[in-house]
Amino acid sequence: MPRKSTPTLLLSSLLTLLPASALAQTITPAPDGTGTIVNYNGNTYTITGGTQVDANLFHSFSELGLSFSEIANFLSNPSIQNILGRVTSGNPSIIQGLITVTGGNSNLFLMNPAGFVFGQFSSINVPGDFTVTTADAIGFDGGFFNAIGDNNYSTLVGSPNSFAFASPAPGSIANAANLTVGEGQNLTFVGGNILNTGTLTAGGNITLATVPGGKTVRINQEGMILGLEVTPDSIQNGISALTLPRLLTSPQINDATGIRVDGEGNLWLTGSTVTLNSDGDLTFAGAIRGNTVN
Repeated sequence: MPRKSTPTLLLSSLLTLLPASALAQTITPAPDGTGTIVNYNGNTYTITGGTQVDANLFHSFSELGLSFSEIANFLSNPSIQNILGRVTSGNPSIIQGLITVTGGNSNLFLMNPAGFVFGQFSSINVPGDFTVTTADAIGFDGGFFNAIGDNNYSTLVGSPNSFAFASPAPGSIANAANLTVGEGQNLTFVGGNILNTGTLTAGGNITLATVPGGKTVRINQEGMILGLEVTPDSIQNGISALTLPRLLTSPQINDATGIRVDGEGNLWLTGSTVTLNSDGDLTFAGAIRGNTVN
């Protein structure tokens, strides 16, 4: 019989294989003029400052990670509809504590092209939608909030409407936690690969999308459903209907015994007949509960 694995084993395997620089993370503002301020007191990182344009507040971090029992508290106010944070270091974000938003009912967008790992005991307390992406940029009508490099924040008004993936092998998102958003709120993961061994719960919609490199995913605001935006060149090159998303449900697949991370930040399952392909796979050993699941 195939060996059974628990979420703890899977995430422990992943954390063991990550470089020490990725594991020894804090929350550190990037010195790039965005104005993000991080104050650490006790076990809590209080995140203030940033650049506000219209109803959007932008933050930039060189590192974004939490150890067990640590809290990342994003301060908001009633005028802020969306908080968007990017991570510029090239290290994946290892979240093993609590992410919260206080002071307003803002949506929270976190972007790190190197990937995200939510450990078994991590959690969120976000009054609005919670979106995690390994995209290289989040789009607005007036331009893009780039994960790396300079941004013209004055053009980034209105609601985010797309995710752009420039890398040929986008980073992955792995979750072993119980992540929950409230009634009417949406939970969205958009990345190169998605591995869920925990529980995702939303009073609104859950959207999980894996995206091939070099593509843009457009947000259709009604229900936050995602659609793949393609060019004539990409149509000529061929796009499989299974690419976005590919859900692995074959009964012949053995349970994985661990996870391997390559130098590109991609996830691979070991002890199983499954690999997480660079053009995008969704793999589930946990639960997903939402008003609508896409």
